[in-house]
Amino acid sequence: MKDINNYRQNHPELIVRDLEQYVPPAIVRDVLKYRGVNKWLRVRRLLIQLKSRWKDDIKELEKEKDIAMMLGDIKRYHQLQGYIEAMISCRQQVRALTHSPREVDFPTIARDFGVLCDLPIDFPARPHKRWFWRYDGLK
Repeated sequence: MKDINNYRQNHPELIVRDLEQYVPPAIVRDVLKYRGVNKWLRVRRLLIQLKSRWKDDIKELEKEKDIAMMLGDIKRYHQLQGYIEAMISCRQQVRALTHSPREVDFPTIARDFGVLCDLPIDFPARPHKRWFWRYDGLK
């Protein structure tokens, strides 16, 4: 069996293919849709795109901040600096979430998430992209 990190991911059809010899594909597709798996795979893709958009916005704001400094608009410069810092913090938090490890074992009781799905109290404003790997003790 391959290492878990070498498996392709983020598309419901991959799950359908994995189970097609045991369960009819239409049933698997319906179950994934009704249980919200498709939705969350889509949300993950959207978060990744949002993260990229924020990165581009930060670059543009850095240019605007430099222009404000050259024009001597100190108020605008500091305003942009604060906004950029906030965007960087948000981007890094989303980045850490999207880079979290795959090795997640949910409890077998459907409504019991335990502490598995609680955002850690010590989750930093600017986590490293592999923060969850260290937090979960995987690497």
